[in-house]
Amino acid sequence: MTKRRRILYADKIIHNVVNIFCLLMFLQLKGFYTVASNPVLLYSTGTDIRVANISKPGKVNTIIRGLVQGSAVDFLYKRNLICWSDQTDELIQCMNYNGTHSGEKMGIVSEGLITPTGIAIDWYTDKIYWTDGDTNRLEVISIDQKYRKVLFWSEVDLARAIAVVPKEGLLFWTDWGEVPKIERAGMNGDPATRKIIVKENIFWPNGITIDYNNNLIYWVDAKLMFVDVMDFNGEKRKRIIKGGLEYPYALTFFNDKLYWTDWKTWKIYTWDMSTSGPMKELIKSEPVPVDIRVYDGSRQLAPPEDHPCKVNNGGCSHLCLLAPTPPGYTCSCPTGVKLHEGSNTTCFNSPQSLLLVAQRSAISKISLDSPDFTPTTLPLKDLKRAMSIDFDPKTEYIFWSDSMAKTISRARLDGSDQSVVIHSNGVPDSIAIEPLARNIYWTDPVTDTINVARLDGSVRKVIIYEDLYEPRAIAVHPTAGWMFWSDWYEKRPKIERASLDGSGRVVLVSEKLMWPNGIALDTVNNKLYWGDARTHKIEVCNMDGTNRNELHNSDILHIFGLTLLDQHLYWSDMQRRTLDRIDKDTGLKRQAVVDQMANMMGVKAFRLGSAEVRVGHSACAAGNGGCSHLCFARPPPPPGGYVCRCPLGLELKSDKKTCAEPEAFLIYSRKNFIGLLSIEYDNTDNHAILPVRDIKEVSALAVDISGSKIYWSDSKAKTINRCSINGAHMEKIVEWMGLVEGLTIDWSGQNIYWTDSTTQRIEVARLDGSSRRTLIWQSLKKPKSITLDPKKGYMYWSELGSKTIKRAAMDGSSPTVLIDQVGKVHALAIDYDKRTLYWAALEPPTIEYAFLNGTGRRVLADDVTMPYALTLFGDRVFWGDWNTGVIQAAKKTDGSNRKSIHTTPPLDYISDLKVYHRRPQPGNQCGVDNGGCSHLCLPLPAETREDYRCACPTHYKLNKDNQTCSEPEEFLLFAQKNAVGRIMIVNGECNDAFIPVTGLKNIKAIEYDPDNKMLYWMDEDSHSIRRVPMSYSTTSAITDSTTVVSDLSRPFHMVLDVLGRALYWTCLDTDSINATSIENNSSAGVILRGKNMMPRHLAFHQTKRIVIWNDLGLSAIMVARADGTGRSELARAANATALAVDQAAGVVYWAVNKQIHAVDLDSNNKRIIWQGGWAGSLSVYAGALYLSGGERALMRVPLHRRDLPASPVPHLSRLPCTLAVTKPARSHPCYGGRLCGGAVGACGADGLCGCGLACRDCAPGHFACKAEPDPQAPVCVPNEWRCDGQADCPGGSDEAGCGCAAGLRCADGSCAESLGDCATGAYCAPPDPPLPDAFRCDSRLCLGARLLCDGRAHCADGADETPAHCDPRPTPGARSSNAFLVCGGIAGAAGGLAAAWAALRRWRRRRRAVPPPRVLVPLKHADVRARPIGASATISSDSLCRYPRPTANPPPSPATASGASAPARRRAYRHYRAMNRPPPPTPASTDAAESEPEHARAPPPSPEPEPEPDPTQCQY
Repeated sequence: MTKRRRILYADKIIHNVVNIFCLLMFLQLKGFYTVASNPVLLYSTGTDIRVANISKPGKVNTIIRGLVQGSAVDFLYKRNLICWSDQTDELIQCMNYNGTHSGEKMGIVSEGLITPTGIAIDWYTDKIYWTDGDTNRLEVISIDQKYRKVLFWSEVDLARAIAVVPKEGLLFWTDWGEVPKIERAGMNGDPATRKIIVKENIFWPNGITIDYNNNLIYWVDAKLMFVDVMDFNGEKRKRIIKGGLEYPYALTFFNDKLYWTDWKTWKIYTWDMSTSGPMKELIKSEPVPVDIRVYDGSRQLAPPEDHPCKVNNGGCSHLCLLAPTPPGYTCSCPTGVKLHEGSNTTCFNSPQSLLLVAQRSAISKISLDSPDFTPTTLPLKDLKRAMSIDFDPKTEYIFWSDSMAKTISRARLDGSDQSVVIHSNGVPDSIAIEPLARNIYWTDPVTDTINVARLDGSVRKVIIYEDLYEPRAIAVHPTAGWMFWSDWYEKRPKIERASLDGSGRVVLVSEKLMWPNGIALDTVNNKLYWGDARTHKIEVCNMDGTNRNELHNSDILHIFGLTLLDQHLYWSDMQRRTLDRIDKDTGLKRQAVVDQMANMMGVKAFRLGSAEVRVGHSACAAGNGGCSHLCFARPPPPPGGYVCRCPLGLELKSDKKTCAEPEAFLIYSRKNFIGLLSIEYDNTDNHAILPVRDIKEVSALAVDISGSKIYWSDSKAKTINRCSINGAHMEKIVEWMGLVEGLTIDWSGQNIYWTDSTTQRIEVARLDGSSRRTLIWQSLKKPKSITLDPKKGYMYWSELGSKTIKRAAMDGSSPTVLIDQVGKVHALAIDYDKRTLYWAALEPPTIEYAFLNGTGRRVLADDVTMPYALTLFGDRVFWGDWNTGVIQAAKKTDGSNRKSIHTTPPLDYISDLKVYHRRPQPGNQCGVDNGGCSHLCLPLPAETREDYRCACPTHYKLNKDNQTCSEPEEFLLFAQKNAVGRIMIVNGECNDAFIPVTGLKNIKAIEYDPDNKMLYWMDEDSHSIRRVPMSYSTTSAITDSTTVVSDLSRPFHMVLDVLGRALYWTCLDTDSINATSIENNSSAGVILRGKNMMPRHLAFHQTKRIVIWNDLGLSAIMVARADGTGRSELARAANATALAVDQAAGVVYWAVNKQIHAVDLDSNNKRIIWQGGWAGSLSVYAGALYLSGGERALMRVPLHRRDLPASPVPHLSRLPCTLAVTKPARSHPCYGGRLCGGAVGACGADGLCGCGLACRDCAPGHFACKAEPDPQAPVCVPNEWRCDGQADCPGGSDEAGCGCAAGLRCADGSCAESLGDCATGAYCAPPDPPLPDAFRCDSRLCLGARLLCDGRAHCADGADETPAHCDPRPTPGARSSNAFLVCGGIAGAAGGLAAAWAALRRWRRRRRAVPPPRVLVPLKHADVRARPIGASATISSDSLCRYPRPTANPPPSPATASGASAPARRRAYRHYRAMNRPPPPTPASTDAAESEPEHARAPPPSPEPEPEPDPTQCQY
């Protein structure tokens, strides 16, 4: 054979061998060719599911991605399904996989899971079995129909792995709870088949797997570090592996080999039992491998003959479950559903007996038809605090109250058709449905009422409002016509009963009662049950309160909900987080229904299809009893009695069934109620209560007929409020007042007038509370009642101090005494037709009237006890008696036809009485476009020759057009704890007035921007400085404000640079003066800080551009330029408590040692100007010094008359701060803050530009960055950040000039010629030169070869000392398959032929030196630092935050080995009940996890990497 033919022949052989080898590899890797010793492994990680062929363990394919916290995995080979559980998403899913392609994810279980740790598939019947270590249940579900059933729920602690043997109908699982064990049971869940097969020599049983050919069980213990084998009875136990294990988790078996995952090493190992080892490493996984299976059809062989469930599902309507006992299967129902009586195959379609549980943010239902009592959460939306729940048996809707949303809602039992039925003005607590009359009742502990409405929410009525303090539970007896409720008011707890319309009220239980919560009724035996959360008892009595007995008192901590069904009484315990039941007659046979269920509140048990609606009889059940609105059954006698009632605004006509809208009705107030009284129809039930919340004590009423609103003053809240005529839409319109006892409405001008007997004033405002103005503030002596004659322009009021009735124009001008010696008049009313004035007086008690000019005075009635409230309508006068509570009426001309229109219940302590009617009212010129006035239009009497005049809010100035108003520019601003006001010395104006800014709390300091009309305040609670618009109308410090500076640490004082548009402030913890721009909140920094400095109070002279402060550290009054330069001492002063500057005179004032000192700005003329007490605030305004502090009143000290004493300002005390507001010098060059680049503090006196914040030096230990890119905002960084390889300055100047003359700079800052000379390594990140041969710890630090494996960790994660880099021994490989032996032999032969071929051709090759392979280390996240800021380092809470440097030598964990590709931290397990032994080692940590802090529980292992370190929280 020629040389050429030999070469061609050899080439052909090699070509064929390669083709055969590639074909075999392709077939095996794709699953078409598998041999016994080379299975395909299917395993899960935290983020995905992978497959690997053992013949090529380095080749791993990811087939399913996107897991959040992957856990268990299994497969259904005949249907090409891969199924898995996800513990974070709390679901079980499946996906089609044919060996090359994955399909779409299919949801199998998505509810009722917490930590599904193990799954096993029954390939006979296509069902998934799983364990859940948190729900403590074993469950099963059919893959196709999704029929789901709980198999075992008792004595299941922390079930982990699970395995099924369909041919035997057996189920095995491991449990590593307090009593670790391995159990066996039938796959049908029959408790008789359940058996513990291992309970000794076991600690943390993890993985379990089955040898189906030999009926053997293999399992692993992660604590004792062994693998054992035994038969199905737990016998013939034998140790397979007893050493070399680290943390074995999941286990699988295939053809005499075991495969398992290890959480400590992050590897998959194998053990060949035919050779008794050794243990071999197959796969190094990242992230950690979790569960494992051998994906092979031989693991799921079909039965030789049909199994019992194959044909027609075994005849079962739902679930056919295999069983170990004849006939080999059981028909079962889904969880909560039971079989039809007399049938073993057919189930109901849904549960028949149910228990509903309100859980604040969720509502669950529990079937009482099955013994597992598995709760199911209803798919409801927007639940905030569900408190109580009930069920309507007629429509099968559930109803619940939400105390936070203030609603009552309904939905169907499956959660569909959800809607809000009632929007409450108060807070609905407990609810009760009356199914016969189709009404719903609820208690309201805020308004202290019991309310009723139609089930659709259409008609509402308050039925009980008296003597309620803390109403809680409520229950109704429809056929008996009774309702029962509990009141847990601590001073007088009680349980009461009344008729369903609220009448016939009687106290049943009031002794030995503390916190009665739940109430339940036995309507068959007429028994009343209740639970007491304070005495920890459940008691029972007859429905008349007799025969009281204690039913149960064992292990009850805080009972809340109570319900009854059949023979059982159920209750929820908020503290024990349990739901239990007992026998209702004996109190025995206690059984836990649900354990450890969070936030359980109200409960309701019922039966579907119940005859409850048809039991007994109610006249309201048919056609609503003929009532047009509300029908209430009445208790006998007479039998079948009922009454009709009307909602608010309607009255019952004479037919006693029809409700109609009256022409007029009375509105009264007493205590904390506002009610309505009928005056048209003669009814015994002629009153109703407005459902208005948060009323403390009503002192006066007014009615706006055109707006259909009621106004009232609250003497305790110091407010004026309003609401709609039905009690809805309550709002505060005026705050900060004294005792308002008179209210009246100018219906034409849309203004409200009131008297204030505390401040001795009469005031007016628009109906929305804006444009508040004081009309009369002098010569008043306890003004009480007030009324208006808008058509004539007069107002009338009574004075208790002078015992007169006075009159003035409606603008407050020309006040005069109209009638004297009238006694103490508490009520006034005008008869506009007869032009007469009526009044009710005490001392002596009379009702009188006179003409509006004061003449013709007559007595209408003098045989009255204590007439306190009075009103007129038509030809009658109505009045209420303070003592008797009787409302009477009489003819207004002579007092005849006198009669009582309301006696029961008595309305004693009535404070006011008004009439609401629809009759037209006379108007005036202000009724048309407010008379053209921008604010207030006030009618005037005819003799003034003007119909009206325009007026402004207090301190506002009426412009020359006599219609519009302008704001004041110079005034004294003051603050109380939660309010701000203004003092202004102007002729014809009241000096002080409150500013309508609501929502303020704990004001520490105030400032005012006259340009933008903004109020600034330092909020002590939120540690911030905020601002809000300030005007004549109400603004909210909550909704209308913005934050200027946040996260202050103990803020102390502030001052505003109006011209330079900057804000300066001090804090107790920083000992510096800080500043920020108020235009854009930028360029913030430290203005002043130095050794021994402790700046506190601040003042700022606007035109001289200087900041003044008292310094506790220097014991001086100090002064500096606006940018902080030119600091000098103005005067010695230790412990000054207040500071102020007179802008006009250039004088500085401060308070110290109960004295007020002063000094000129040139340090001359230091003097004491006042002494007499402590002062916490000083301000100079209108030639006087105002001082306040502590409990004292605001004091005024004249500055130009030293001989005049200090005088208190009336009605103002407890002022933490005051501020003198002056007109800004708009001609000053610094005005507007735009000069000098707009930098904070840069504009000095006369407009000279300084350096602003750039003047500041960095604090000691800090490096000053070059002034770029913003020269006005210097940046300081710690010195240790200098030359550390990472640019921290905006321009990188901290890394400039860091190079060494020769070589490179090491990580410790020293210089070296090469990397090997660096004892700590060097930074390998730019701008340093590249280090190609270095070992990279991370993206920044590089090490030389001499630092590797030197016994000391130099990398933060210890990567330079890991065995992968330090151990030269090769990792033992896996056994080769037969196919690979053949292929290997062929490949060897081919190699020999190739060598011969090369020899024949005699190719000469130059040998190239191959460099050693570079060690690759996964890059970790870079060391992240917060962006440095200006020299102050005090502007933002995160401005100086930086991530901590990595801890050296961390403990070994998957986190340190995973690098950047590690998944997000896996969700931690919940705590376990008192377990004193340590938890197992985990790839994450053993820290306690997210909930149940009351139990000291150890978390089960969870393969989650360590979390990234949290940034350090920084404060000022």
